[in-house]
Amino acid sequence: MLLKGCEIVSKSIILYDAGCYLCRQSKKWIQILDFFKFFQWETIQNAGSTEWEKDVNLNEENLSKEIHLITPDGKILRGFYSLRYVLIRTPLTFIAGLFMYIPGSGLVGVPVYKWIARNRYRIFKNRCKNGSCSIS
Repeated sequence: MLLKGCEIVSKSIILYDAGCYLCRQSKKWIQILDFFKFFQWETIQNAGSTEWEKDVNLNEENLSKEIHLITPDGKILRGFYSLRYVLIRTPLTFIAGLFMYIPGSGLVGVPVYKWIARNRYRIFKNRCKNGSCSIS
């Protein structure tokens, strides 16, 4: 469990890119499906301004490449592994999450996740706010 001041945080913290349409939509739907309120959301744009960052060591460049999740015990999951962690903990996506825990599922899931994450700005460029998805 992470310490936040004097309180113990028992929620998983999901770090997402608020400038990314796919990330914002994922957050929106997961929040709707998170009946038990397991997750707390933090934008990577607020990096450096939150208490939990003192407890973990995250590379800013990697934060923008894929979603990161910090479990209550401080373990950091990235990309496909954070997605499956979330899906198995929300009742309506439990079955999809279960399939993602089948041995070997990462052999397909990791490259597919990385391809989508790497191309999300191209795929959703018409859905971005204030040009935040422009590719330089």
